[in-house]
Amino acid sequence: MASESVGTAILVIAGVILAAMVSAALLSQANLLDSSMRLAMMNAQNRLETSISIALASLNTTGAEKYFVIYVKNTGSRPISSAELVKTDLYLVDDQHTVLMVYSSSGGYNKWNYTEVNPNGVWDVGETLVVKAFNSTSFSIPMRIVIALPNGIRAEYVYSG
Repeated sequence: MASESVGTAILVIAGVILAAMVSAALLSQANLLDSSMRLAMMNAQNRLETSISIALASLNTTGAEKYFVIYVKNTGSRPISSAELVKTDLYLVDDQHTVLMVYSSSGGYNKWNYTEVNPNGVWDVGETLVVKAFNSTSFSIPMRIVIALPNGIRAEYVYSG
C-alpha cells in the first residue's frame, strides 16, 4: 500500500514537472512569435511611412570629373536617418550597363555622396538631398537612375540628357 502511494506520488511529480516544461516551451515560443509579429508590423509601418522621389537629375561636365547631380525629395511622412542613407544603393542603368553605386562620403568612381539642404544629420520630411553620383562608365541616353533605400522603398528617374 505504501509503495503504491510512493509510486503514485512520483508519477504525479513527474507529470507536474513535464507539464511545467511543456508550458515553458510553449510560452517561450508564443513570446518569440509575438516578437516576430511586432517586428513585422514595425517594418510594414516603416515602409508605409517612407516615400522618396527624384525631382531632377543633370550631368555635371565642368572640371576633371563628370558626375550626376540628382535632387531627391523625402515625400514620406517620417524622417530618414543618416544611418539609413549610408546603406542606400544607387543604380545607373542603360541598355548595355547596370552600375551599382554605394555610399562614400569622399566620392570616387562608382560611389555616391550627398549634401543635405538643411544640414542636421536627418533627411527631414519635405527636404531635398543633393546627391552626387560619380561614374566611370559611358552610358547611352536615355538611362535610368534608381535610388533604393534599405527598407526596399525606391525611386526611379529617366535621364534623357
